[in-house]
Amino acid sequence: MFCDHSTKSTRPRAKRASPLEISYQFEHERETLSRLAFLIMGDKGAAELSVREARELAMNGENPFPFREQLPKWVKWVTIKAVIKNSLDEIACCGPSYVYQNCAHAQHLLNGNGSKLREFRNFLLQIDPELIIAELDPLARAVAILRATAGASILDCILRLKLSLDTVLAANCRTMTWFAERQIVAIDKTPASEAKLEKRWPE
Repeated sequence: MFCDHSTKSTRPRAKRASPLEISYQFEHERETLSRLAFLIMGDKGAAELSVREARELAMNGENPFPFREQLPKWVKWVTIKAVIKNSLDEIACCGPSYVYQNCAHAQHLLNGNGSKLREFRNFLLQIDPELIIAELDPLARAVAILRATAGASILDCILRLKLSLDTVLAANCRTMTWFAERQIVAIDKTPASEAKLEKRWPE
């Protein structure tokens, strides 16, 4: 007598997102996506065009579409890839400024899931984008967005930006050092810090 010992999983099968859901996600995340594009490109008009291009590529790309639970991250990644592709010339022009610069900070090599990178992501999404654009060049900004927002590794950055390991490491060092300096400035400007200074140094 034949016995069927196969078991059927009772867990629901993950479903892929539909074109309508992808379109809705782009609309829902429009402000964040535009901000990320602007942070890399430094030009609002070009950033908006790149976001629209990313949406078209996502809608008309080859199947399969991402699973629904992956959709928020996928939409950001598609947008970041499109923006960087449109910015490669500007990014490459920054490479020579990082020649002979070395990174001696082991903590700067945290992988894309590091808590420090999550803090960096939140910081990038909250701080005035004009300040970031004024203080970091396109290469440093691209590395910052790739690492902090997309969770990209150093190797991912090398392949995406088409630059050398030394250049990407130096740019990553610049972004992480800038982030640490900006955090200190932010802490020093908090009301609690000002109160401590007033108490320590009365007029």
